[in-house]
Amino acid sequence: MEIRTLTPGDAAAEARLMAGAFEGGKRPAPTEESAKENAKTEPSSKTLGIFDGTRLVAAATIHDLHLVWGEDEVPMGGIAGVACVADQRGRGHVARLLREALGSMRESGQCLSGLYPFSFDFYKKHGWEWVGEKREYTLPTTLLQAASEGKSVRCYEGPEALEIVRPVYDLFARHHRGMATRRDPVPNFWDKALAHRDDRTTYVQVYHDPASGDAEGYLTFRYPDDGDTGQVGEFFANSPAAYRGLLSVLHYYGTQVAKVQFSTPADDPLPLFVMHWDLETKARPLFMGRIVDVAAAFSALRPDPALAGKIILQVADGQCEWNTRSFEITLEAGRISVAPTTSVPGITIDIQALTQAYWGQPALERLRAAGRIAVSEEPQYLLLSQLLTPSICYLQDYF
Repeated sequence: MEIRTLTPGDAAAEARLMAGAFEGGKRPAPTEESAKENAKTEPSSKTLGIFDGTRLVAAATIHDLHLVWGEDEVPMGGIAGVACVADQRGRGHVARLLREALGSMRESGQCLSGLYPFSFDFYKKHGWEWVGEKREYTLPTTLLQAASEGKSVRCYEGPEALEIVRPVYDLFARHHRGMATRRDPVPNFWDKALAHRDDRTTYVQVYHDPASGDAEGYLTFRYPDDGDTGQVGEFFANSPAAYRGLLSVLHYYGTQVAKVQFSTPADDPLPLFVMHWDLETKARPLFMGRIVDVAAAFSALRPDPALAGKIILQVADGQCEWNTRSFEITLEAGRISVAPTTSVPGITIDIQALTQAYWGQPALERLRAAGRIAVSEEPQYLLLSQLLTPSICYLQDYF
């Protein structure tokens, strides 16, 4: 079995593989010419494939993404399109692809990885773990009322709103760890968020501050293809007035839809505006993350300059030998240095729990309470908890 990066010449074989895995065999294969054109616009993604002779039997794509981490950014390899033909499953092909992908991401400087799993247990075996929580609402429009702030909402259609809503998204992202910067060319998350599709309009409702005229919040809305539930793709508000204004618009959509559905971060304030037995709220995991390179991930952080000291952290990682060791993490004057060490560890943790603590949800304190961390030096644990602070995570975008 050969493993290599796919080329435009493999486009038809890849399309057949993906059709069997995700599209019920219905998706037509692109021509080699169209694949070459796509390749020109997708320099930030690559697909690894396993071949049995000339037959492509398994593949996985790595997107070069960047996440917002407060005022900074952290590079992440987004894993997508993991597939294997039915007659070759159960033979370790995907496990081999994931190991190869981890090495590739490390070489590319992607210290983190993320994916949306078909099975949490399957990917946990390979070092990924769930991170973050989100809320999924089904909201009857009869529970909403018109508000005076609704008069400051203006409707745009699709992509024409991009330059107006981008600053709203960027500000919201700085307060929710792990959101995509949306500057990476592939996937084009803004196109997915704003574009019209399926012969239906994407309406972009934007709240403008009456005094300054600045956009402070927006939502995207699409009427349902069938049924009585409208789809709110994005709902980002950076002020209480913006939140009330956007809810007011949803109230008026109630003349045509009985309910609306949307997802939000775990700290979303909807229950403070609307509470009723008919409001359906589901708590869901956000997605699965993974630290690809422990040393690089810690080096990417910008600690409080007041933090100083050393942490001896022992990490267990069954897939990445470069992570399975003890690290000396030194904090001084707002800088971090990380180096392998043979010193006795003050904290012992596996890569899954460390990944969750790094994202900050669930927080390090919760992980320790659940027995996921072994601590022998309390001062080191205190310093680590001040470095890996709790946070509300969110990621709107699917890849």
